[in-house]
Amino acid sequence: MSEHPHESTPTAPGHGPSPMPPPPPGYVAPPASALPPPVAGTGAGGPYYQQQVPAQPVHPRYHAGYPAYPTRPDKSLAVAYALWFFLGFLGVHHFYLGKVGRGVGYLLTVGWFLVGWLIDLFTLPAQVTQVNAERRAGLR
Repeated sequence: MSEHPHESTPTAPGHGPSPMPPPPPGYVAPPASALPPPVAGTGAGGPYYQQQVPAQPVHPRYHAGYPAYPTRPDKSLAVAYALWFFLGFLGVHHFYLGKVGRGVGYLLTVGWFLVGWLIDLFTLPAQVTQVNAERRAGLR
């Protein structure tokens, strides 16, 4: 057995472990009891390898039944219908719902020649429901 525990016997290239260089002068190996034995198959083990970071305090808002992110109030169907009735031909109800492209289209074409304005009379509840679901999911 070698005098240094980290040395190995030289082997032919490509066969077995490669030889370790000798430790630097003044190197002292740690005592055997300094580290816990490793857990087989993981490369680490024992309490030494477990997380030593203290737990971070959690803000009470994030664990007391509140959502993890701030929410915005839902869009109102009554407000959407009021905007549709008075200024719908200009697309103001679409701007209110966050549909800027469609609002600009309505603004430039007078509610797509009032046909789109009439279609919105029947589809506005579904539009408001979809926008509110997307806002709750963080998509809008």
